[in-house]
Amino acid sequence: MKAALWLSAWMGLSAVPSAPAVVGREPAEPPALRGSGGSGTPTKSPGAEPQTALKALEMSRAAVKAAPEDARRREAEGRLKDAETHFQQARYADALHKADEAWALLNPPQPSLFTVEVGKDGGTTTVTHRQGPPVTVEAQHATRILAKGESVRVQQGTVLPEPPSAPQPVQPTDKYRFTLKPSAGGLLGPVTLSWAAVESATRYEVEVIAETVEAGPLPLPVREVLDARKWALPALPAGRYRWTVTAVSPGQGRSVPSPARRFELAADALELNIKVKDGWQK
Repeated sequence: MKAALWLSAWMGLSAVPSAPAVVGREPAEPPALRGSGGSGTPTKSPGAEPQTALKALEMSRAAVKAAPEDARRREAEGRLKDAETHFQQARYADALHKADEAWALLNPPQPSLFTVEVGKDGGTTTVTHRQGPPVTVEAQHATRILAKGESVRVQQGTVLPEPPSAPQPVQPTDKYRFTLKPSAGGLLGPVTLSWAAVESATRYEVEVIAETVEAGPLPLPVREVLDARKWALPALPAGRYRWTVTAVSPGQGRSVPSPARRFELAADALELNIKVKDGWQK
């Protein structure tokens, strides 16, 4: 996430194919774009800070998950754990800093590639992130983090569009206990999660995290990106889990995660029938 770039994209420009570059004429409040975690420190609106830290956490988790088992990964895992703790305590600046450190340990510096397209009337600007580390788009002191493949459309004279609302989980109900027959490997499933649709959202990112399991180490978080409103989980060990879902809109960015819901997976008790002289006994 330590991308060394800074770009100001102003209304009425021709398209800017890649960074770094600064061109065009200057309005009163130009939207700006920078590499997430770069040396500049933009002014953030109060509502944007948790979202910025959350995006950094998401990218760092993915980097740790993909990294080989070595000393560098273990160090990154430690910093990511610190970041998660800071986020849970609403210390978003500290969470962002530690998540950045974890990501940087596993990723050598590389440029971000993005495009800036200006509407035919010169009244809109669309920023699309093509590759590399996430970038932060700013307009009228509001910020939005873009990962690869995401874009945001800014109307001249307005702030960035509000992110979509958080999805509302539907099933299972909070703290629901599933009693299931274990597979040959002792895992339990399938379990289906569902949530309500969010206006303008084209996909949903679901995360399931183990809180406790009956035996063995905690499994890694399970994540999936879907364009549907339900997901059949892979089989998991018996234990307690929590899950959240985030809505993603092409023009508005991503929502904050939904309120966390919890569920429990329990193995169905094995019933034995024993034959005795006068019949069967359970």
